[in-house]
Amino acid sequence: RITAYTPMAVSGPAAGHPLLRTAADPAGRRILGTFNNCANGYTPWGTYLTCEENFNGYFVNGGSIPAEQRRYGISASGAGYRWDEHDPRFDAGQHPNEPNRFGWVVEIDPFDPAAAPIKRTALGRIKHEGAWVTLGSDRRVVVYMGDDERFEYIYKYISRRPFIEGYDANNRELLDDGTLYVARFNDDQSGEWLPLVWGSNGLTPENGFADQGEVLVKTRQAADLVGATKMDRPEWIAVNPRTRDVYCTLTNNSRRGANG
Repeated sequence: RITAYTPMAVSGPAAGHPLLRTAADPAGRRILGTFNNCANGYTPWGTYLTCEENFNGYFVNGGSIPAEQRRYGISASGAGYRWDEHDPRFDAGQHPNEPNRFGWVVEIDPFDPAAAPIKRTALGRIKHEGAWVTLGSDRRVVVYMGDDERFEYIYKYISRRPFIEGYDANNRELLDDGTLYVARFNDDQSGEWLPLVWGSNGLTPENGFADQGEVLVKTRQAADLVGATKMDRPEWIAVNPRTRDVYCTLTNNSRRGANG
């Protein structure tokens, strides 16, 4: 049984990053728990993906809230769960890096129940509604994801190497070694995928991104900077197995009229 206190491993470019380190975990590689898990996904090698969505509601910050926390919805009151009254790590004022350890896609291996679930940081830190996994024509792994909040974005991840058929240990690195993209849609109904790669598209130290790990911890800010298209709560994404068309459900946006 996985709870908010089950130890999780961390992999990918943000594993061990200074923004993931805490007093209880100075290495930034052992996170206690996963919560507010929304939809899921499954991989061609037989593992499951669970997606951390509205994690911000479990945290509070009664002091001056930094921009990085505010961008993910950290507030003085949270969602009323009052976890901070029983575990101080949910006080983001005292433990500012703790919220950075949530908002990830977590891989669970049903073939090895004793293995720690893994937070795959290469897939970005957002309010994940789900993670739909498919294979490209070249057998590389593609993961489509929506950030389920008004005026947030649609993402996809593409692995660097192709999938190897079966339950192969080499497949595990496919969700660590690849590129995360965010979608931009144009007025002429065309679109493009913008890579969230450190050193390109303004994702540089001058703009607040010291390395690729920071790009992934601050995925929303990176998507803001490169000029992605703000959507109306992108939720579930699916791929037609015959036509390869990709569909995304946009739930609603009651603020669209007031904000453009």
